[in-house]
Amino acid sequence: METYLLKFLDFFTWTFRLIKVDYSQLRAIVATKLLIDSRRQHISFSRKSNTESGNAFLMTLFFYAIFGGFVALAMYSIPSFMLSMIFFFAYIMVMVAMTLITDFSSILLDTSDNTIILPRPVDGRTLFVSRITHILLYLGQLTFALSVFPIILVLLKYGGMLTVFFLLALVLSIITALVLTNAVYLLILQFASEEKLRNVINSFQIFMAVAIMGGYQILPRIMERLDMETYVFEIKWWSYLLPPVWMAGMLELTHFGFVDAKHIGLAICAISLPPASAYLVSRYLTPVFSKKLGALNGGIQPIEKHKKEKDGLVSRISSWITSTAAEQGAFNLIYKILARDRKIKLKIYPAFGYIIIFGLIFLLRGKEDFATTWANLPNSDYHLLLLYLTVMVLQVALYEIPYSDDFKASWIYFSTPIIKPGEILAGTLKAIFVKLFLPGYIAISTLVLFVWGIAAWDDIIFGLFNNFLMLLTLALINKRHVPLSMAPNVRTQTGNLLRGILTFLLIAILGMVHYLLARQPLLLIGMIPVQMIVIYFLHRRYTRTQWHQISL
Repeated sequence: METYLLKFLDFFTWTFRLIKVDYSQLRAIVATKLLIDSRRQHISFSRKSNTESGNAFLMTLFFYAIFGGFVALAMYSIPSFMLSMIFFFAYIMVMVAMTLITDFSSILLDTSDNTIILPRPVDGRTLFVSRITHILLYLGQLTFALSVFPIILVLLKYGGMLTVFFLLALVLSIITALVLTNAVYLLILQFASEEKLRNVINSFQIFMAVAIMGGYQILPRIMERLDMETYVFEIKWWSYLLPPVWMAGMLELTHFGFVDAKHIGLAICAISLPPASAYLVSRYLTPVFSKKLGALNGGIQPIEKHKKEKDGLVSRISSWITSTAAEQGAFNLIYKILARDRKIKLKIYPAFGYIIIFGLIFLLRGKEDFATTWANLPNSDYHLLLLYLTVMVLQVALYEIPYSDDFKASWIYFSTPIIKPGEILAGTLKAIFVKLFLPGYIAISTLVLFVWGIAAWDDIIFGLFNNFLMLLTLALINKRHVPLSMAPNVRTQTGNLLRGILTFLLIAILGMVHYLLARQPLLLIGMIPVQMIVIYFLHRRYTRTQWHQISL
């Protein structure tokens, strides 16, 4: 495979020389990177795979091709040519950007080759362009797998001539997504440290996880409300800001012969802007890129002066809601880790976006328009459902907090004279509740008060205690682990089905109790002291957890 890719690369020798890149050096670097890729082993399902990575990569391409088949079916079901092409190219660009962002830290910020290459007579531009070329070849294979069925659809439905332009637009789309993504990251590198850059990447990964989930759930519902049979996409001024519209406009001009100013403008943007932007990035942003990477990896990065953390409020809160030193220490530790650890945030924080998605799903559940549904909200009991959406964050956090890549550091738990590990568990539970649950619950409560009025205050108070009661009960029925003490690859599915059923029944029962009591406001208020008593005894039982009850 590497030989064919390099021969394909040889056809574009003139392009690299045009941007003043030493092609012989670039070809040697890319060949080495492709060879390393073919020898790299993959870890899957918690076991090292002895099969060649090429086989694993071919399997990945196979699944991407299947996914592309569903995209082709969606394109076929959209009557509007322009809209179907915009959908396809937007899908391709998003997938390319996602792949690049996912592998960004291990590919574009990889400084392992700098030790060998930088001392040689290789300039920064050639090194950077070799990285981009390597990524482009990798993404090209993935994009072809994603596009093979859409390409067949275009060939059968519109003929060979349009297919040629379709392939050209596909290549231009990859270049556009690659250049835009890297330009943003290079600009960030110019003004920020590597740590801040990785935080930006982490935030974007969380956003993309939520966007994919939201698109899968919400877009079909929006399309159901549109009359796709008669929908006509109109080219507006903002269309020139969207690369997928450029590609679709160029193809519509080619196939249907719409030779007007709007389509000609889109075609010019599609053909000229991707290579021009690639040249500008190579010319003005890459000269300092290798120097920046060398500084990041070579220990000459300026030491930033860390500001003193304003954690006085957190310390006061922990002293108010914890009763022992071990419990307070666990609270402070987990609270800070939930705010700083990128991997933990990537696993847990998307749940906040899912809350918004499920809320929108409910608003789009009927045939009524959004304005009518919103106007009828005060007459409904929808606020009771909203008050319990944040429990999803608690479930995810409770499941993820025992696992960490640095699990070996958990020896500290067993080396200290802690008699009751339940104090650590209780502090962890309270940190999860304060850091992850309360901000979302306060935001939802504000929305509830805005829409349903002050009369919903008793539901908010009752729901707050009910959610904490759910968290305590889930912690008691699940296996108990001290936080950050388990390797990620020891996750087990044994008993998860039963615990999932129990969790669903628990949420359903407590939610139904709230729904029934909401009919009698005085009875609802009177049950709050009962909730507090139950929480007290469950919390005491959880805090008294002994070492023999801890799962290792």
